[in-house]
Amino acid sequence: MIRRIARCAAAACLAVFAALAFLALHAQGMEKEVVFIKAFYPLDEPRFHCIDIPGHRDRVRTTAALLVHTCKEGIWNLDEQFDPAAVGKGQLRMPEYGLCVAAASAKDGAKLLLKKCDGSALQNWRFENYRLSLKAHPDKCLTIGAEPSRLTRGGRRLPSRHMARSLALGTCSEDALERQLWRMEKPMKRTGSIMPFR
Repeated sequence: MIRRIARCAAAACLAVFAALAFLALHAQGMEKEVVFIKAFYPLDEPRFHCIDIPGHRDRVRTTAALLVHTCKEGIWNLDEQFDPAAVGKGQLRMPEYGLCVAAASAKDGAKLLLKKCDGSALQNWRFENYRLSLKAHPDKCLTIGAEPSRLTRGGRRLPSRHMARSLALGTCSEDALERQLWRMEKPMKRTGSIMPFR
C-alpha cells in the first residue's frame, strides 16, 4: 500500500514538472519578437546608431522628439525596441509603450514623435530599399542629422561613452543617402554593452 502511494506521488510530481516545463517553453515561444531600427552605416559611431527615446529606464521621456543613440546591445534597451510585424503594416510601433512614430508634419526638419497608434498619414511608413518614408509623402525619409555625434549625459560620465544625433524628416536624396538607410535587426544577445572602439 505504501509503495502504491509512493508511486502515485512520484507520478503526480512528474506530471506537475512536465506541465511546468511545457508552460515555460510555451511562454518562451510567446515572447514578442522585437528589432532595433539601426542605421545601415556606422557614420561616426562604429557601434552604430539606433532610433531611441531620450532618457533611460524610468526617466524615458515619451513626449520628447526621438533621436538616434548608440545601439544598446547587451543592456536595458526597451526604449529602442520596435515591433517587426507592425513595420510590415506601415507602423513604427514601440511595444513597451504602445505608441507609434509620427512625423510632426510632412516638411523637411519635422521632428519624430511618439503618438497613439491611429494609422494617420503622418505615422504611416513604407520600408523599401532600406529607406523609411511616409507612404503619403514618398519623397520624405527618416533622416539622421548631418551634425557630428555628441556624447549623451550618461556617455559623459560612464565608460560606455554613448553617442547621439538628431533625427528628423528630410527629402530623400543621394546627398543624404548614408543618413537615410536603415536595417531591422534583433538586439544582440550579450552579457554586457559594447564598449567604445579605440
